[in-house]
Amino acid sequence: FLSLSLRLIIEPNIERSLNNGTVTISIKPNPSWEKTRDQQIPPIVLDVNEIRILSCEVLSPVSSKPITFKAYYGANNLSYVIEPVPSGIVAGNLSVKLQFESRLSDTLQGFYRGYFQDNEEPGGRSWFASTQFSPIDARRAFPCFDSPDKKATFAISIVHPNDRAMTLSNMEQIGHQYDVGRAPDYVREDFAITPRMSTYLVAFITSNLQLAQRSEGFRPIVNVWTRGEVRHQGSYVHRLTMRLLPFFETYFGMPYHLPKLDLVAVPDFGFRAMENWGLVTFRESALLVPEDDNRSSSAKHKEAVASVVAHELAHQWFGNLVTPRWWNDLWLKEGFATYISYIALNANEKRWHMFESFVQKELQEAFEKDSDRNSHPISFPVNTASDIRRIFDPISYSKGAAIVRMMDSFLGDIAFKRGIHEYLQKYQFDNAVQDDLWDILTTEGHRAGTLPTDLDVRQIMETWTLQPGYPVITFERNGTDLTISQQRYLLPSRNSSDDTRWYIPLTIVTESQRAHEPLTVHWFPYENATIQLQVNVESDEYLYANADRTGYYRVNYDYVSWKKLTSSFAKLPPLTRMQLVDDAFQLARAEYIQYDIPLTLILVVTQQYRDIPAWAALSRSLVYINHMMSREPAYEALLAVMRSTLRPAFDAVGFEDRAEDSHQDMIHRERVVSLACHYGIDKCSVQAQTLFRRWMTDFRDNRIPPSLKETIYCTSLRDGGVPEWNFAFKRYQDTDSASEKEIILNALGCTVKPWLLSKYLNMTINPASGILKQDGVRAFQAVATNFAGSDIAFNFLYENIADINAYYGDGFSTLSKMIDSATLLMNKPHHKERFDRFAYKAKQLELPAIEKSIRLAKEQILNNIYWRSRSYHQLQHFLVQLIKDLNFNMY
Repeated sequence: FLSLSLRLIIEPNIERSLNNGTVTISIKPNPSWEKTRDQQIPPIVLDVNEIRILSCEVLSPVSSKPITFKAYYGANNLSYVIEPVPSGIVAGNLSVKLQFESRLSDTLQGFYRGYFQDNEEPGGRSWFASTQFSPIDARRAFPCFDSPDKKATFAISIVHPNDRAMTLSNMEQIGHQYDVGRAPDYVREDFAITPRMSTYLVAFITSNLQLAQRSEGFRPIVNVWTRGEVRHQGSYVHRLTMRLLPFFETYFGMPYHLPKLDLVAVPDFGFRAMENWGLVTFRESALLVPEDDNRSSSAKHKEAVASVVAHELAHQWFGNLVTPRWWNDLWLKEGFATYISYIALNANEKRWHMFESFVQKELQEAFEKDSDRNSHPISFPVNTASDIRRIFDPISYSKGAAIVRMMDSFLGDIAFKRGIHEYLQKYQFDNAVQDDLWDILTTEGHRAGTLPTDLDVRQIMETWTLQPGYPVITFERNGTDLTISQQRYLLPSRNSSDDTRWYIPLTIVTESQRAHEPLTVHWFPYENATIQLQVNVESDEYLYANADRTGYYRVNYDYVSWKKLTSSFAKLPPLTRMQLVDDAFQLARAEYIQYDIPLTLILVVTQQYRDIPAWAALSRSLVYINHMMSREPAYEALLAVMRSTLRPAFDAVGFEDRAEDSHQDMIHRERVVSLACHYGIDKCSVQAQTLFRRWMTDFRDNRIPPSLKETIYCTSLRDGGVPEWNFAFKRYQDTDSASEKEIILNALGCTVKPWLLSKYLNMTINPASGILKQDGVRAFQAVATNFAGSDIAFNFLYENIADINAYYGDGFSTLSKMIDSATLLMNKPHHKERFDRFAYKAKQLELPAIEKSIRLAKEQILNNIYWRSRSYHQLQHFLVQLIKDLNFNMY
């Protein structure tokens, strides 16, 4: 049976943590059954999870007569099966009406309850009830066909006490009834019928949140909702949304289809945001930007908020209007929404250089998660609930975005956009699979002449979506002849690679090539491991590959070519400089090259104080080295090199934001100062503590520059003691800024006092601690990535795994994220033995949702052990030699 429409009336009871409801589902027989009506009538199988069915009726809309049936719960009470008796069936549609009772949960999943501080409410708390149905939690709130391909229209009504200031759903309110057969202080809000949509996009909320911003004379109506005391923090997002909606309508060639768009800052929210059609919900820190003065919010936070908002707005078309048929194609909505959000922000915030951010945040994130043997293809069979939840990861989002950007590059902007227009037009209000998109883009690529006639998008892109990993392309020069090979990049070493191959769009740029000269795309065939090319290049000239880093691959060169590129580094385009730094560190990690090249690039980059893209790549590239070295003897040598190279840059950028600083300048200063304080440059540490202690003398007067708060708070708590930690936690409790709360949560994990770290971790599973469930992972990760807290975090995880699982539930991969961060610094054989004991304990507890995470973590530990046994000593040798050659001070 297929769902046509669903009529839901639901009443949340916050005090009892229950919902009472009635749902009426109009269904029709599947066309395949209609053609063979002599077969046994299939049962109606509804998805449920912790729902009690109180009554059930099956009616024929034609005769309005009840139909005889039998009903029962399926396996593990996760379905409700209705079997109509054959003699009672009449031709046509059916109507199923159920009265039910469901849980109003405390795990931020399904229809859940939460509260925020409100001094005007009894007890100082204002309770709310909100939804998070993606991916498979609508079934926790009401019986339904909870699958993305079972689209229907929804008519929703919410019954609630009349003291709620706002009640919202996907569509606009059309009715308001006081006489609902309950006490006189109850009201029923009725909402207009939605377009055809999937259950995971249904949303509703009832609360005392307040209207912060509303559009006037703009269609659709755009509203921003927040807690009353932070209403002013919704202004930036409202202005941004009013600019982005027209951009997306033009880019997609199609209007926004709903009459209104609500953006709601939910006080406790599991994801960063959720694209519910017409009612987009956000964690407060992902929506709110303090603008009351120039010192309220950092440039990095503003950019992060803008990125989340643009991503969710892109989903109103890619995901909501056209939805993947099943979760194996999750990347089809997440990858596109991620990539197109960068296009939108690049057009609306031109000075932000968003594609430099894309390379740093999305491409490098994808590479990091896609370098292991246990990585998964972008599109793979998804069958179980744990499969569905774990596919929401950087492979679907960041790798998905990276290969979409690669497609855009080799097809060209015109063919790509035409294909997107046709895809959305053809499949609007319906479902699609990746092959549907491939067919359309192939037609447009051939029409534009950008795709060779002997290739189609499907055969190219299936090598990227149906197999895991990515290639390293190695260039060997012999005069004008190039020998080019492809090999899967696979940690811990190039010797562990396999025979995976890809169709690869190669672009090659020579030193003498004119700027903006059109580039030829050379196709590296899937069947070949090696190809030969000739290029017009002089022997003393450099060349580089993967222009603007649009291809999803790393590039390696022969040693002479590496030296040419490092000596000509300043002449190269920004994205190419980022690529060289990132590739050099990661190729050294996998033993393609030695560490002398990355160390040379440290010297080159740090001499260029204003090379913002290269500094971004360097900062990220040093993270793994820090994790591996921070508890080893050679860390002293790394400190000496980094302090000596960073001091001039730190002195140049300064410790104060300036009025003339651009958005990029402020982000760059934060990056340089963060590195300087991390590596213990005295001047940085002293200035950080001075500013923090000045704040401690008057907590109402915080003069710390917004862009430096993360570094100053962390440094001060690292170098300070109990008074600093207690002061910071008090500020966490008192501030009304969600972004400030996140900064403080990170800083609280920077202390090196073991008992404070242990106390902090225990607060993450104590509901009375004041740390929201949405923030528990952030607090844990802050401790786990601290060299002084890594072992403490792992021990806490081992001892409390059952309690953590019960407290947080399985909706947001909380345990998986904790496992990942708790093993980042593990690089010795005894770490592997400890983790094996943890894995055994997890198996005994029967936690299928973390099985994949355990395999990935075990591989990560083995890779770290391998690196320590081989690359550590090589890096130590080059560091000591560099100190000697350049006469760096060891202290």
